[in-house]
Amino acid sequence: MMSAKKDTVTTMTEQKKRVQFVDMIKGIATLCVVFYHITAPSIIKDITLGFGFPSLFAFFALSGYFYAPGKRSLKENIANRTKSLMIPFFKYSLCFWVIGTVCHLIQKTATLLEALYCLRNFYIGCIWNRVIQDWFSLEYYSLGKRYMFLADFWFLIALFLSSILFFLIADKVLNSALKETLTIIALLAVSGILRGFEVSLPYNIQLVPFWTACLLLGAVAKERDVFNLSFMRGAKGWIISFIAVVIGVFVCANFSFGMNLFRGTFDSIEPVTMIAMLLCGIVSVWGIGNLCRLFEQTGMRVNELAWLGSHSLYIYLFHMLYAWLISIITGFSIQYKDEITGETVAISLLISLASLGLSVLTAIAADTLAKILKKHRKAVS
Repeated sequence: MMSAKKDTVTTMTEQKKRVQFVDMIKGIATLCVVFYHITAPSIIKDITLGFGFPSLFAFFALSGYFYAPGKRSLKENIANRTKSLMIPFFKYSLCFWVIGTVCHLIQKTATLLEALYCLRNFYIGCIWNRVIQDWFSLEYYSLGKRYMFLADFWFLIALFLSSILFFLIADKVLNSALKETLTIIALLAVSGILRGFEVSLPYNIQLVPFWTACLLLGAVAKERDVFNLSFMRGAKGWIISFIAVVIGVFVCANFSFGMNLFRGTFDSIEPVTMIAMLLCGIVSVWGIGNLCRLFEQTGMRVNELAWLGSHSLYIYLFHMLYAWLISIITGFSIQYKDEITGETVAISLLISLASLGLSVLTAIAADTLAKILKKHRKAVS
């Protein structure tokens, strides 16, 4: 009886560690996304690209990592993803648009009609879909720059659309290495074929198969337990993990792939480029994941990093809004500043730190409010 109880406690402890370990990866990815977006992009854009792509890949892959085959029905999975992604999409984007519009009206940099047009294009185009934007005669891009802080919401749309396709195929292919491999290849091939077409559907629909492949890779990683391989323990694990991260980031930073698989910019590229970027993401995230697991095994304090990961949505959505608001106050736009000077770097770093700090405070405030409401509901009941 005692043995069974001990095994149960051990299992629960391991599950807790696993969640913290994944949150650590998300925490690192969140910081890298902030760094990529708002730290002097015109000056160190090649370096930030090395962190940006693997970080975004991590969010998609980890979403698949948490998938439990057979736990929910297809309808339940879609309903759960709708609640976790689409409700925040409409709630926060509308709130941010109101804040931005008020600022523009006060500054007299846009009329209310222009603001309404921008919101219309934003929702219909599902963020930056050039084909749909071209249906409207209004000059969208000048307004788009003014509402740049809305751009981060593309991630929620992308994850939602790819999740639906993922839910349709996941249970049918998981637990079979051959089916998993063939499905991933097929998804990449479809995206490779569609890349040359102008698809007039919401948010670059031709990229959904690519994102779905990322989700499936995450589910396979969970199934194979790739972050806890026996040969990755001890000093060898630290060395191999560190080398993997350096290689992945270095390749992304130093070789221009000519495309952005998360925002639908293609140019004249070959399908092999898609695979090269994906491999960089896999290598980088695998290395970071193993480093996080090794840190956790040493007993080092990692709660703060895991906390960032568990609140990644707040950090991700709010950091660009705060950077934009700070740029209004300072009169310094870091997104469109091209002068390569020491002052540019210094101001950009300050804005980055300030927007990150405000995003963290927002997450803390949300936690506090949730606890107060929970306590109030208990008192009422």
